[in-house]
Amino acid sequence: MRGRPATASAAAVASIARRAGLLLALCAVPTAGAAAAELRVPTCAQFIDYGQKWVGLDDVGAAQVLGVPLYALTDADIDLVDKSLRNCLSAAETADDKTLLRQDLNQVPTLRAARDRVRRALADFDSAKKEAQPKLEQIAGKLNAMPPSLRSRAAVEDAQATVSAIFFELEQKRLRAQVTQPLSDDFPAYSKVEAALARKRRAYAAQAQTQLLADAKDALEHHRPELERLGLPAEALDATIILKDIDAGRDVRWLTLRQWAALILSNPENTKVRVLPRDRASDADTLAIEVVRPGYSTAELGFRRQGGDLLVVESGVDGHLDAIDTPDQRQEANDLLLATAREQ
Repeated sequence: MRGRPATASAAAVASIARRAGLLLALCAVPTAGAAAAELRVPTCAQFIDYGQKWVGLDDVGAAQVLGVPLYALTDADIDLVDKSLRNCLSAAETADDKTLLRQDLNQVPTLRAARDRVRRALADFDSAKKEAQPKLEQIAGKLNAMPPSLRSRAAVEDAQATVSAIFFELEQKRLRAQVTQPLSDDFPAYSKVEAALARKRRAYAAQAQTQLLADAKDALEHHRPELERLGLPAEALDATIILKDIDAGRDVRWLTLRQWAALILSNPENTKVRVLPRDRASDADTLAIEVVRPGYSTAELGFRRQGGDLLVVESGVDGHLDAIDTPDQRQEANDLLLATAREQ
């Protein structure tokens, strides 16, 4: 109780407490006698103390204080709140305490109304899931039967947009209903269509990688002299560039430095490629490359060799090469690697 006496007068906190929704704060501390739904009821002194802490509670805040979602709150739980308030009123010694507790007793219907409102939201959420289930199952079926091709890619993107719209609507209803389980855990139809979309994305990525390797082979044949003049470190040429966190948080082994450089040289949008100088002995395993792209920002990427891998550790544009420290910087680096390799 932070050193405050248990018999602290409510006079000093009455104005704050009335704004704070003391009825909800009443349920903030666990006791051995908690009833069904594990309702948490404080002592009268704690009731006053918590009244000072809370400044208005919406339905979500109320559920956090109660320890249970409001839809799980039973009539017996609400009756226990009512009984606790009446016991506090009987034990109150000052007129201020009695006045405050009587006011809170008058708020019991508010708690009941909030419980009923969230129960209606839960019913609405369940109904929306039932309505969405056949749509999601139909989309998943079509995706599974669809071959990965350029013609089908537009259909997959349309399916992704539809699923995203359904998810947004269901997610709003889930939050209003105070359901804590995410849709991916609680709604198999959604999990299945997300898995189908993920499989299609992986299939398209594999196709793109195959095409990129073929393009790199062709570029090596046509741009070998320019590649040799570029002066890339021989020990790094066949190291594999790693695209970090690009596939649903996973790393992807992409192209070798030799293949990527050949693609850069073959991309008509790039007019100049050069290796940036490193003047410190500690930079022996690092490499920085600048790609000039008229009409676009000049791209700069810094690599560090680690065994047979080439990690992208720096990225930037127009002369600003910075260490990659955030997810946004990582995404920018991946985008620059891809943009310089393929004509946009």
